[in-house]
Amino acid sequence: MRIGIISDIHSNLESFERALFYFEKNKIDKLIICGDVIGYGPDPERCINLAENFAEVILRGNHEEGIINKEFIRFKEYARISLEWTIKEINEKIEKIKGWKEIEKMEDIIFVHASLTDIFYKYILKLKDAEEEFEKLEGKICFVGHTHIPGGFIKKIENGKIEKIISDFSGKMEIEIKEDFKYIINVGSVGFPRDGFPFVCVSIYDTDRRFFKLDRIEYDYKKTIQKIIEKGLPSKIGSLLKGF
Repeated sequence: MRIGIISDIHSNLESFERALFYFEKNKIDKLIICGDVIGYGPDPERCINLAENFAEVILRGNHEEGIINKEFIRFKEYARISLEWTIKEINEKIEKIKGWKEIEKMEDIIFVHASLTDIFYKYILKLKDAEEEFEKLEGKICFVGHTHIPGGFIKKIENGKIEKIISDFSGKMEIEIKEDFKYIINVGSVGFPRDGFPFVCVSIYDTDRRFFKLDRIEYDYKKTIQKIIEKGLPSKIGSLLKGF
C-alpha cells in the first residue's frame, strides 16, 4: 500500500492543490492528513472541503483545537488573529471538525499531529524530546507534523541509541525502514514550511517496500500572499510563506 502523508496545510489552497496533484500523479492508495488543515492562511473553507473529499483520515491539530475550544493563549498573536478570523469564515464547519480524529493507528504505524505525549502542542525538536516519545511508541513508526520542519529521529532497538534524521540540502528525505529500528518521522508542512525552502512538503510511505520518501514541489506562493493581504490577515503570515 502507498500512503500519502501530509500535515499543516494551514488554509493555503495553492499549496494544497499542488500536493493533491502530486499524489494523483504518483498513484497513492490513501491519504492521511496529520492535522492543521486550517489556521494562518486565507482559504480555510476550501481547504476543509478538499481535505474531506480526498483524505481517508483527517486528524485534528492544535489550530483545530484552538477553534473548537476558542482558547488561543498558547498561540502567537498573528496566529490568534488568523484563528479568530477563521472562526467567522468556517462557523458552519466547526461541528464537522470536532469529528476529526486525534490519532490514527494502522498495524505498526501511528499518525498524530504533534506527539504521543502531547497530541496537539509538543514540538519534537531535541533528542530528549524524542526519547520521551520513543518510550510511549508501541509500534514501529510514528508520523507527525506540527513543527513545519521535515526530519525526525531513529532509535536502535538493541541499545536504545537515538539519532536525528535530517533532510538533504533541498529539503527532501528518503528513509529505508529497517527491522531493528523505530522511527519518528516529521512530514513537514504543505502550507507553511519553516526550513528555509518555500516548497510544499509531500510524502509517501510504501508499506510493502518499507520505504518512505518526502518530496518538495513548487507552487505559486505569491498568489497566496496576495490573498493574505486582500483579506486583511497579518503580514507576518505572508512573510513566512517565502521561507525566510
